[in-house]
Amino acid sequence: MALDCKTNISITDDNHRSVEFTVSFSEMEKLFEKSISEFRKQVSMKGFKPGQVPKQLFVSRFGNEVYQETVDKVVNNDLKNEFEKIVETWKTDEKLEIAAPAEFGELRAERGQDLVYKLSITLNKPLVVQDYKELGVKVSDSVVSEEEITDVLEGLRKRFAKEVLVSRPSKPDDVIKGSYLKQIIDGEEKPLPPNPNFEIEISDDITLIELKKALAGLSAGENKEFTIHYPEDHPGSELKGKTVDYTISVSGVYELELPNKDKEFFSRVGAEDEADLKSRIMDDILKSKQQRNREIALKEAFDKLIEKNPFPVLEEQIKYTAQKNLQRHHHNHQHQEGEEEEEITVSEEQLNAMRPEISRAIQEERILHAIVEQESLKPTQAQVDARVQEIADSARMDFASVKDRMRKTGQINKIREALKYELAQNILIGESLPEKESI
Repeated sequence: MALDCKTNISITDDNHRSVEFTVSFSEMEKLFEKSISEFRKQVSMKGFKPGQVPKQLFVSRFGNEVYQETVDKVVNNDLKNEFEKIVETWKTDEKLEIAAPAEFGELRAERGQDLVYKLSITLNKPLVVQDYKELGVKVSDSVVSEEEITDVLEGLRKRFAKEVLVSRPSKPDDVIKGSYLKQIIDGEEKPLPPNPNFEIEISDDITLIELKKALAGLSAGENKEFTIHYPEDHPGSELKGKTVDYTISVSGVYELELPNKDKEFFSRVGAEDEADLKSRIMDDILKSKQQRNREIALKEAFDKLIEKNPFPVLEEQIKYTAQKNLQRHHHNHQHQEGEEEEEITVSEEQLNAMRPEISRAIQEERILHAIVEQESLKPTQAQVDARVQEIADSARMDFASVKDRMRKTGQINKIREALKYELAQNILIGESLPEKESI
């Protein structure tokens, strides 16, 4: 590198290393002098032509700022690049994997002294997975019943149903509209959401029995108080295990008037007739069941492999993954376009809640990555084309145009990477990725 510095590498343990760079006082003075010359050309002062400010005067006025600029350039450009080269060497020669980004440590950068800068990084040792073939794990067969198809078909009819206001107490399959008047969580009254209005269908999709009972027999204009004891596995994390007392006001009860199963209805849902719609529904249910059964089989396979191949999940990697997940969630759901991206900090409570799931995901990802490397797995062009064809069919677009667009945006490479991991998963559950003729 152009910068003259000393490098001291320290190996704390198998997973932690640090690099301390020392740039001598004389080297920093050379860089400082170079910066002075560059900045003097850009500065004008009263009584002097642009670029003609005496050096001594310039240094007395701007020396500290210029030296800080010099330090920033050395640290953020030269030393950062050198550190990345060192880490790349570790990755190539020792097959180490970065578990979390480098942490910037001590920086000593006083004028007139050596500059000392230290960076630390967390690394995963290469993982060799044993006994991952013939685990005895198979994906269960998937069967779709006529009742399941009918349920989905009726759900589609409800989606296009007309709501008819009725002047009677509510009953199953009615829709109740109203607003929350009060909510008391574990004995403490809490503010209502910004939009306190609600619209609920009394259907079997309501898993909270207390809620379903409370909604039965209500009439327009009625206020209702009821209590719900939320279970520990409730999907809403803010209500898990809590007791909530609600007061609601009912504005209306509506009966659903379902559309006839006629040509107009089938056209609205994109089908030719009832047989075509049922066929599509069956395909969707079957794919969903097959995916679910595959996930169950993979969980069983990973359970066995994690027990057979124990390895540490580093805390730094867990924290980094949690931070990344929360930042992504904030960007997707709360960040407004044009606003500066807010850096989200993970609290200890959030980290503890996320730790089991993140730890498991890291274990599974590392196992799959190791198998991909051990087996030198690569998808065939036919397998890549088959996946692109699925995407094109789903979007009802031409294969060639979809593939061309995905190639230009780099999505094809992402598909290749995803297929590598699917090939590894298939080894665990004794399956093979379907081959198709290249298109």
